[in-house]
Amino acid sequence: MKMRGIKDEYFDRFNYENYGGTPILGVKGNVIIGHGISNEIAVKNMIIHSFDVAKSGLSTRISEAFN
Repeated sequence: MKMRGIKDEYFDRFNYENYGGTPILGVKGNVIIGHGISNEIAVKNMIIHSFDVAKSGLSTRISEAFN
């Protein structure tokens, strides 16, 4: 999209740089996986996202829901 000069907020939702990574569910702890070609923006956003996931207690809430 960038190469074609198309700027649309809809497509921004799918840009891996905006999120940096995604939580892996089903493990006993916080695991965030990032894209293999992540640049500095993606890595920065992954660190922020990791902090938010850890702070939210996501893994604890999932564990409690299935025990």
